[in-house]
Amino acid sequence: MDCARSPRVPTRQAGFALLMVTMAISILSIVVHIFVFRTKKELRAAVTEAEKTKAQYIAYSTIELTKLFLRVQSKVLDNNAMLKNLGLDMGQMLPMILPIFLGQGSMMNTMIGMDLEGTGLKPEQGTGGLEEYKPEDGKLNVNCAIGASTVDVLKGGLLGLFLDRRYDELFQRSTSDRNILDRQATVNAIVDFIDIDQAGSAGDEDAYYKSLREPYVSKNNLLDSVEEMWLIQGIDPIFWTNFGRSLTVYGSCKINLCSISDKDWVLIAGLIAASAKNTNDPVVGDPVKLKLLATTVAPQIMGICKDVTTFATAVQNPGTAGNLLATSLGVNVDAVGDLGNDGIADSEVQGVQLDTTKLSQLVTTGTSKRFYRLKVFGLVGKTRHSVEAVWDQLAVNQTTGGQGAFVYWREE
Repeated sequence: MDCARSPRVPTRQAGFALLMVTMAISILSIVVHIFVFRTKKELRAAVTEAEKTKAQYIAYSTIELTKLFLRVQSKVLDNNAMLKNLGLDMGQMLPMILPIFLGQGSMMNTMIGMDLEGTGLKPEQGTGGLEEYKPEDGKLNVNCAIGASTVDVLKGGLLGLFLDRRYDELFQRSTSDRNILDRQATVNAIVDFIDIDQAGSAGDEDAYYKSLREPYVSKNNLLDSVEEMWLIQGIDPIFWTNFGRSLTVYGSCKINLCSISDKDWVLIAGLIAASAKNTNDPVVGDPVKLKLLATTVAPQIMGICKDVTTFATAVQNPGTAGNLLATSLGVNVDAVGDLGNDGIADSEVQGVQLDTTKLSQLVTTGTSKRFYRLKVFGLVGKTRHSVEAVWDQLAVNQTTGGQGAFVYWREE
């Protein structure tokens, strides 16, 4: 008996079916790859967004912790006569305290012999940090141009800041309108941009600004932030590199000696030049000698800022601090006699006799500080969130009604 045979599929049809199956598998493979790619991309985006949010809130937490210590500064340290006279500042303690709460507790373990892991953030949760904690009261407040009774103090401070002969070339440059802004013209440009009148020191105060490709006019009002100074004629990266850290828009019209940064030798040199008893003093006229004197005085600032007489004595006899420190520690003066860390013994640095009346017109004394510039960050993985803010110890918080509020805030 013959068996029935199944019909034979033609070779051409079998090849076509195989081609269709291969194409279908290829298309399906591409679709799956696209789906997987998009899923991974969305997952990465979600993780990145989560890290951004965590980093942001770690930065906020760092700010809140810093605010807590600022309140300790205001309520305790600044109101206790003994602590106040010692010149204690939370800025000296925060670098040791904050890491405990910000995922860096292990850094402190060996220092104090205690296990602090788990006190704050765990390392895998991210970390935060305080990059800057500096009082603004120890700088020149350019907003003092707004007042008729304070503008002369500002002019004197700015001219002193610019007086050093090392800046001769800077103040002989041509600006974009082919004018040369010397020291006095630069001071006038700053004052004219801020003061409330429309009359410039040399004609139309807005002539330069109106000639720009994108014209504007002088603000003729208080600056809201120090960054606005970049709108002023003559303020450029070279100027800012030299003088930016010595200028502010907050605080009194007199510089608080105790708030001057021990790194800001430029401002100290400016104060020495502006208040020298002999305007032709050879040290003031020599950029090298003036810098040597300023860098020697700067590290001493917390010990010589209580009154203008003490400051003036230190400027006239810059080696005294090293001698006193050596005596108190019972060591050779050579071991501590170079506070400026410039390779020259402080006793060999030439001093300058100051006119305390002139100095008193530019500075005030006292350890209490009002404005603080804070820079903090939060870091999760590779995602970083930064906050820069200025805190006013005396401002009234519009939300809580309490004392202390931020007057400047920027995130990135």
